Amino acid sequence: MAGRNIRAGRNIRTGRNIRTGRNIRAGTAGAVALAVAIAGTGAATGPASAFASAPAVHYLDSVNGDDSAAGTSAATAWRTLARASAAALAPGSRLLLKRGGSWTGRLSVSRSGTAAAPIVIDAYGSGARPVVKGDTESCVHLAGDHIELYNLQIGVGQDAGRCSWAGVKVTGDDNVVEKNLITGAAAGVFIATTARHTAVTDNDFVDNNHMSTLTPTDVDPNDDSGAFAVLVQGDDSNIGWNRISGSIAFSHDYEWDGAAVEIFLGSRNRIHHNIAVDNDTFTELGTSTDADGTTNDPDGTTGNVFEYNAVYGPKTRAGLITRGPRDEGGPIEPNGPVLGTVFRNNSVHLTHPDSEGVVCYAGCADAHLSLSQNVVSAARKSGYADPGFTDNHHNVFWGGQFQMRPGRDNVHRDPLFDPARPMRLRAGSPAIGLGVTRYAELDLDGAAVGGDGGIEAGAYEYQG
Repeated sequence: MAGRNIRAGRNIRTGRNIRTGRNIRAGTAGAVALAVAIAGTGAATGPASAFASAPAVHYLDSVNGDDSAAGTSAATAWRTLARASAAALAPGSRLLLKRGGSWTGRLSVSRSGTAAAPIVIDAYGSGARPVVKGDTESCVHLAGDHIELYNLQIGVGQDAGRCSWAGVKVTGDDNVVEKNLITGAAAGVFIATTARHTAVTDNDFVDNNHMSTLTPTDVDPNDDSGAFAVLVQGDDSNIGWNRISGSIAFSHDYEWDGAAVEIFLGSRNRIHHNIAVDNDTFTELGTSTDADGTTNDPDGTTGNVFEYNAVYGPKTRAGLITRGPRDEGGPIEPNGPVLGTVFRNNSVHLTHPDSEGVVCYAGCADAHLSLSQNVVSAARKSGYADPGFTDNHHNVFWGGQFQMRPGRDNVHRDPLFDPARPMRLRAGSPAIGLGVTRYAELDLDGAAVGGDGGIEAGAYEYQG
């Protein structure tokens, strides 16, 4: 689990609403829809100038559309992504893709909405999700600010037609990616270093298992890269309530590779209430540092929070991997240090014989990681950290070796997961009532945390 290249810089090996809803820094699509509905009635509710400024709705139909048409109704829809990408979308505008349609190429939105009037991309009609596929850089590019993307299928799960780098590339601020199916990419959603306050919520990430770099070991033993559901290089993202599976691919260098959420250069991101199944790793964090200690990440990689995530599946080999600045007496860690990572109230159950639950190395200390109220079960190693790390408390650890200085009030016992209800707790679990702090209002099932008077370790409250 060493360093490697990652598209932009060096890779590492190995406000929105809490459940769904909008980015809290953005406005609501409901307000946009209401404004359009009022404008469409013709009712005399104010001066004529108020109607002249009503946001436009544009339609895209891959079969019957015509780029020379007006594009402002289903009957006069445009046809191509190029025409839609060239549209002068104003704040509050909506761009609607017809269900059952399929487009090859890139949908790029460079115009910006506002907090009160975001630009909305969505589906219309009935049937299957509209499909956008087949671009080598990104099938959808959110380059402007305050853009919201809903209800599309982005990419396909085979070589022909896949989004071979990113399904969705985000370079602007305050953008929302929600309720989409994203598949087949090297990075399902790529949040670039320029992006701030991105919300990635309530999506299905399935088999984002493409390697953007895959070379034989005798050519380069440390450069394979890809198979990320979400790759985060930007700051202040909200990544929650997603279902993530199949982010795993063959690697010459590492045997297998991939991650549900990979954070490289990003800070203050919150990753919460996600279900991650059969991804090679749930999360790995890193920065970029030269051999002389010079950082290539001026604001550091710091303050990322993981809470109320469930991580399992027989293919998963790691829960969390992070690092300090260097091993004692050794060289500078090229992907360290990562500072202030918080991992709390997560449930990790890994049965792969090589699996490791939590790993923090290269001089890991309390400045780099905090572990609290998790349930971590892993076949090979439930936890590993260097001797300087002590900030672990009120966790349940189980499985293979535990190589971490004992913290406070940890329990080393079978967590008693319910085989009939994955990752939920059975009666008698040591996780029941082990928690002491309510870090979130809801658990991963949407139940109130502490609703019965006790707080559980792990992602799920005990329901009896």
